[in-house]
Amino acid sequence: MTQPMTRLSERTWYRVLACTLGMLASIGLVRYAYSPLVPAMIDQDWLSSSQVGYLGTVNFIGNFIGAIVCAWLSRRFTGGVVCRIALLIGFISVGLSAIDFGPWWLAGCRFMAGLTAAGGMILTPALVAQGVAEKLGGKLISIVFAGSGLGVILLSLTLPLVAGEDPTWGWLYTAALTLVCLIIAWPGLRTRISDSQSTSEGTQQKVYRGKLILLGTAYLFAAAAIVPHSIYLAAYIHEVLKQPISFSMMVYAIYGVGIMLGGPVMGGVVSRLVGRYIALALCMLIGLAAALMVLFTTDIWTAVASGLVLGIAQMGYASIITHRVLVLAGSAGHIKWWGRLTIIFNVSMAAAAFAMGYMIHLGMGYLAGFWMAAGCFVAAFIFALTVTVPKGIDSRI
Repeated sequence: MTQPMTRLSERTWYRVLACTLGMLASIGLVRYAYSPLVPAMIDQDWLSSSQVGYLGTVNFIGNFIGAIVCAWLSRRFTGGVVCRIALLIGFISVGLSAIDFGPWWLAGCRFMAGLTAAGGMILTPALVAQGVAEKLGGKLISIVFAGSGLGVILLSLTLPLVAGEDPTWGWLYTAALTLVCLIIAWPGLRTRISDSQSTSEGTQQKVYRGKLILLGTAYLFAAAAIVPHSIYLAAYIHEVLKQPISFSMMVYAIYGVGIMLGGPVMGGVVSRLVGRYIALALCMLIGLAAALMVLFTTDIWTAVASGLVLGIAQMGYASIITHRVLVLAGSAGHIKWWGRLTIIFNVSMAAAAFAMGYMIHLGMGYLAGFWMAAGCFVAAFIFALTVTVPKGIDSRI
């Protein structure tokens, strides 16, 4: 008797592809399209330098609210349904961003984009880890996080060719790429195990609340630390280092390479070699090095390389932390606790983006934000050292 063919949406390879494209669209396109377009929007008088930071704050507020809503909706529907809705909202937001109706209009679009980023960041790693062995889950999560880097690379390298220095065409191009990802990924963005089933299977697993709180504190400081690079690096290179807009846009391709490598390298290879405890601390030190590369030299290529270094640190610690949440909270508590940490992450990024925008408004310049980043990475490193592995858990899992 022949076995029934496994549905496409149940095949692990396709679920990995779908979740990777979901991460690519929600983070690499919807969220990070803003950064390479910043120099063009400033040049075309869509925004001022300080308004760039304030809109970053609005985006992170959207992330904050999105994280709360995603966790709530996932308990009432499924993570797959909520992830699809989030990506649809993201597609709409980047399409509407092509219309220059002023800063308030763009603020609304960036708020919507924040809702999408929260959905992608929380739900795609959770979806890909469902129904697979714990060790395999860690590897798949690292692959999914690489999707955000692929999105940044694709966008940064092709934006100058497609859009030139026109923000409108840049946003429309981003919307088209997002739609392609959404169509391909749609069938695979579904929950393999129902929430109720997952809860019943995972109720016996201990939740290490104290360690999760310490992990969240490290994540809070690490979130604030990436704001100067993730929002202002292109503007810094264009305005302070006097490079053309097209070059400044393409700088984010280097940043994207770092984001793409961060998960597989730090969350995969390095974690297997030295354990996730040491790997997480190393990510914070690598991030500190990225901030210092901007602070202690005005060399253009050092500034560009700092984006690569920061990207490795950023997605390295993100992939390690989300897997740490899976280990410390269990499969039943993964979405809930990862959602809580995502809320912390976005509150911190919103505060840091506002602070950097205000510092620029006061005339303190871009470097003040990079000093803030360095201090935050030091704090994140200290807290990362406090998140020791509970007895009985292999630190290399």
